[in-house]
Amino acid sequence: MAATVVDIEALRGRFFEIVQETAQSQTAVMTIGPGQDAGPEEVHEGDQIVYVVEGESVLRVDGAEHRARAGACVLIPAGARHHVGNPGAGPLFILTIYAPPAY
Repeated sequence: MAATVVDIEALRGRFFEIVQETAQSQTAVMTIGPGQDAGPEEVHEGDQIVYVVEGESVLRVDGAEHRARAGACVLIPAGARHHVGNPGAGPLFILTIYAPPAY
């Protein structure tokens, strides 16, 4: 399979969009407005990696709260209950990798 390159900068402002997918993994972008969150707490069967491209986030993983700013990478292990929120004054823009695909 050939590599695919996606300019995620062109996807800023999209709430949630899957941008790449193989049988083993999936990438998605998400923009969360100030004071907003990604929706209800959830659990995935596979690992999830969240890379903060812009803004700041509060990630709750199995009850523990973690703050992450632009440049941070957070690994959410399979089966961990998690939630992402934006406590900042500007947008939160993240790139997420799901392995295996979750959506």
